[in-house]
Amino acid sequence: MEDIKQVPSFLMKLYDILESEQTAICWNKEGTTFQIQDPASLTDQILPQYFKHRNFQSFLRQLNMYGFKKLKNNQGKNEFQHSFFRKGVKNNLLKIKRRNQEDIKQSLETLTKEFQSESYLNEHDKMRKQLIQIQTDQQRILNEIRFQMDRNRKLYKETQDITDKINQIKNYSLTKLNKLILIIQKLPQDAQISKMAMLKDKILLKLESIEMESYQAKDISFDKQESNSYYEPNLTGVRSPAGYSPKTK
Repeated sequence: MEDIKQVPSFLMKLYDILESEQTAICWNKEGTTFQIQDPASLTDQILPQYFKHRNFQSFLRQLNMYGFKKLKNNQGKNEFQHSFFRKGVKNNLLKIKRRNQEDIKQSLETLTKEFQSESYLNEHDKMRKQLIQIQTDQQRILNEIRFQMDRNRKLYKETQDITDKINQIKNYSLTKLNKLILIIQKLPQDAQISKMAMLKDKILLKLESIEMESYQAKDISFDKQESNSYYEPNLTGVRSPAGYSPKTK
């Protein structure tokens, strides 16, 4: 137990981290390597707690200094291995020695290039996924715009059809009304007044029916000026083209 105190502080702390209850960095199933599962949590939580800093590159330099090798991981995780760094064999830490400065420099350069390459590939993959998502969103928006344009065209056509139908009804009703006025004007004065009194209610009911049909045509609002083109004749004082007006008794 006395010898274990001679183990460098970095190695002891690294071993204690792997034995602690956290998920940012952990042993593999065999306990022969360790993997960095969550670099962000390692940097923000674990390093300040054990090493009093948040420098991930400094942590990598320390691993390189003691001869840890970075392995290729199929899951894309950072994995490191040392022949004397094993789970449950803490005494082997005594066998891990610091490397000389030249070896450290060369290994660190290689390790840095590998991390830069991985970082570039990860960033490229992230940007590619974002681009795919943007293209998907653009296509969805384009389809929605096309749908709304088709819908607007259909609504416009329906509105035009309804407007045309209402105008036909109005024109037909006005034509019949003008014919009735001409007939009434040709009657004798007494018969004319009597006839107008009989037809007045019927004509008003017919006009109300026409207006109801207009409002029921899909509740579409039409221009006020167009609706004002329809007028209700004054049946008690019908004026002829010659200015004739029947007298009432």
